[in-house]
Amino acid sequence: MPNEDAERSGPATGAIKENEVPPAEPVKSVSASASSASTTPPPSHEEENNGEDGGEQEAGDDEDEEQLLNRMRADAVGDTMYSSRFILQTMMQLSQLTPDSQLDQQLEDDLCKVWDMSTSPEVVSMLLDNDAVDSIMYTIISACEDVRLYEILVGLLGNLCAQVDCAVLLTSNPEFMETLFKLTNCMDTGMLVQLMRLYQFIMAHVLSGKEQFAVDWYVCFSAFENSAANLGKILQQSVSDELLTAALKATNAILASCALVEEENSNSALNLKPFSEVFLVQELCTGVNIAFLRLMRDDHTKLSDEEAGAEEGEVPAPVADGGEDADVGYEACAPKISCDVEIIQTYLNICTILVQLPEAQNSMDNYAPNIVSCLTRILQFLQQPLQLFPMGERQEEYLEDLAHIWSRIKYFYQTDAFTNLLEVWFRLKKHIDNYTENDEEDVNEFEDEEEEDVPKEQYVDNAFKVLRLLACMLIKAGSIDLQGIGEEKLELFMSSLKAEEDAIFSSAFDVLNEVLENETSQGQA
Repeated sequence: MPNEDAERSGPATGAIKENEVPPAEPVKSVSASASSASTTPPPSHEEENNGEDGGEQEAGDDEDEEQLLNRMRADAVGDTMYSSRFILQTMMQLSQLTPDSQLDQQLEDDLCKVWDMSTSPEVVSMLLDNDAVDSIMYTIISACEDVRLYEILVGLLGNLCAQVDCAVLLTSNPEFMETLFKLTNCMDTGMLVQLMRLYQFIMAHVLSGKEQFAVDWYVCFSAFENSAANLGKILQQSVSDELLTAALKATNAILASCALVEEENSNSALNLKPFSEVFLVQELCTGVNIAFLRLMRDDHTKLSDEEAGAEEGEVPAPVADGGEDADVGYEACAPKISCDVEIIQTYLNICTILVQLPEAQNSMDNYAPNIVSCLTRILQFLQQPLQLFPMGERQEEYLEDLAHIWSRIKYFYQTDAFTNLLEVWFRLKKHIDNYTENDEEDVNEFEDEEEEDVPKEQYVDNAFKVLRLLACMLIKAGSIDLQGIGEEKLELFMSSLKAEEDAIFSSAFDVLNEVLENETSQGQA
């Protein structure tokens, strides 16, 4: 196992880019950051002869050139320009490492080149044909304890898992899987990023028709004690946005795949450990919320974090600029929440899986406040320019998931959450009241032409969903704080509740009316 205190050498020359595949799709090859065919050592070239031109000299040069090309083709991996001899020699050097060995700079550079080359399907096939998975795993299990080496090898495994054969070899070997689980105890950021991606890549094959992967994974995951808790600790303790993003995506992929297995288990003889016992652990549930709130922090907080990191010798990453959200016509949102929208959907997916478990209802009182804090952050994000309007499939999914999660946590009331949800509804309502369908001739070239593609009914339906959620929260609330809610907004809210004939809206109106009457009487007293 790697030494947690070991220092990592410079930036990963084989670091993988951020174009990961969502868990629901088949895994694709992941690009490496600093590689190209030109960086791969080809078979050595002979110097061309620069003598005087002559018939015999030219014929000799042509013959030498042809021989050189033939040798290069014979050594090339498939149709690539990568040298198979270089790759195999590097892997052979890897297999010779012992626990007392040191990872020298030359071997590190060569391994990074192989890592870069492994984005090529032909290189992956060649490595698998030459038992590269066994060589890599046995090196991880028994070789030198160097976190830089582990980062490279786990990243290489991730690329190899683009092909299903590699995932088969890993998931069918309990020793290999146990080793991958144990690696979560090593808190080296670079290695853990690659490990989280490896988890995600393996799970990506499940939804492409390889259910046995999920069964094998489930068995190993439930057998290895604290596996889910270790994931939760990474989510709780890491301050790296890259690692938190990778860990959330991996958690989503694992939960989604294993939930499918649990459903099948109820109608089969698999006799697996219950899903709730494996995954509904405090460390994981808490870690998911902590990680999400960190990734959703505003730009001012991010800037403070980067300045603090710079003081400690870290290189600060640039803060995202306003981009398209800084359009005219909107009031400035300061501080702004800059977040990849995929992170929001990933969190909502994870939360939906966890809260729908029957066993989760017994512990919702413990988790509900943290979950609602995360949902509130999403509502604040939606209030920013160009995030709610025009209404698209993404925004509809957010609101639908929010309503479902809130229903599972018994419409937990929190003043800040209620206020922000009411603000989202108010903006939808005002947008509906001011809605105009643009004719093509009336569309100004400077206006947002996407608006005409969103029918008014879409806004009406979503505003109704939010209004119903607000009504349910009012009914369940023990006490209600209306401070800070504008008079116009409150009047529109009450009139909308009164206009609906459903009993839920009538009850909510009565609750709200009673609160207002009490406030009025207290004010007069």
